[in-house]
Amino acid sequence: MIPDPKMHVGYVLKKFPRLSETFILNEILELERQGVQVTVLSLMRPDDTRFHRRLADLRGDIVYLGQQKGPEFLDGLGRNVDALRAVKDELAEDFLELLAERRKDLWTILRGGFEVAAEAQRRGITHLHAHFATIATQVSKIASTISGLPYSFTCHAKDIYRDGVEPARFQRLVNGAAFAVTVCEANKRHIVENLAPDAADEVMVLYNGIDLEAFHPSIRQPAAETTLLGVGRLVEKKGFDDMIRAVAKLRGEGRTLRCVLVGDGEERASLEALSEELGADVEFAGACTQDEARAHMGRATLMVLPCIIGDDGNRDALPTVLLEAMASGLPSVSTPVVGVGEILGDEEGGLLVPQRDPDAVAAAIATLLDDPARRDRLALDGRSRAERLFAVERNVAVLRSAFSAGAPRHGDAR
Repeated sequence: MIPDPKMHVGYVLKKFPRLSETFILNEILELERQGVQVTVLSLMRPDDTRFHRRLADLRGDIVYLGQQKGPEFLDGLGRNVDALRAVKDELAEDFLELLAERRKDLWTILRGGFEVAAEAQRRGITHLHAHFATIATQVSKIASTISGLPYSFTCHAKDIYRDGVEPARFQRLVNGAAFAVTVCEANKRHIVENLAPDAADEVMVLYNGIDLEAFHPSIRQPAAETTLLGVGRLVEKKGFDDMIRAVAKLRGEGRTLRCVLVGDGEERASLEALSEELGADVEFAGACTQDEARAHMGRATLMVLPCIIGDDGNRDALPTVLLEAMASGLPSVSTPVVGVGEILGDEEGGLLVPQRDPDAVAAAIATLLDDPARRDRLALDGRSRAERLFAVERNVAVLRSAFSAGAPRHGDAR
């Protein structure tokens, strides 16, 4: 599609690209396919050592901020002193809010805001969008104050559920935004009930979309050996310790099966130790690309992701791997944490069991292993549900329309 010269979105991100954030890459690629020019403005360089193949399909630039030395940065500010003087009151209010919060990253946010505003002006960006209601959105808010450009943001999970999320701060981000997005209905209920009671009309629910051609039942060539698959970062909220306990229980009952855990993270060592202690014999495959994850899904019998609410309140909102599994015709066993129930519906793609209950996880796995006809029905119903709710083309088109409707917060966009 020919790019729309009137729409150029700057994606403000803490760190890009990240292997675990395929939903952001998918979103940007689809916006480009639909004719939107996108420039990524990343506050930090990536620390992943591997990247998804589709990263090469990006047409827009990736700009890493913070590269200018002090004198260059100050010289740039000096050239825009008149523009800064015009918004000095609003900018002072932003500064005082950050100061009142005792933000340790105050100067990083301010500098990032100045740099994003300057890049936006230089590149003709018309709208700023951030992912996660954390530093990226704070920077976008400052950049919006300086430039007059509208900003928006998508909130996910850790940025609204984790201990330490301040309702007043979140409300200010919503108040300044052209609109806010969140990825499931459960998130919106939490926001309205706990963070921003007046935000019901400003926050829209938009599911992350997936490529229904890339993740399709045609990729399924299940291995002869029963294979349970877990995919995700090895962190508390994924509940992989419960998966390991469930696998150990099934093995203790005499079942022959293979279990592959794809991903990496801070809990890898403890999970490996637990697997060895219980005799679960889980295979740890390490971090993988989207193509590799798709290949694992093609060979697996079941996806297992027993999400939990972490001790710090963190949790998954809409796990991408469950969307991909459902679109691929791979039945899942998961838990009704946040938006997982919105993914699987009423047994449309998988079974839900209580969180932190490895015996229930094991029972659900056993039920599906013993009933191939039920697995087939879940696969068909799941694919149908994915087509109705999670097509990336349709969901990103809604976001594109929202970008188009955004308006400058003050005066003309500079």
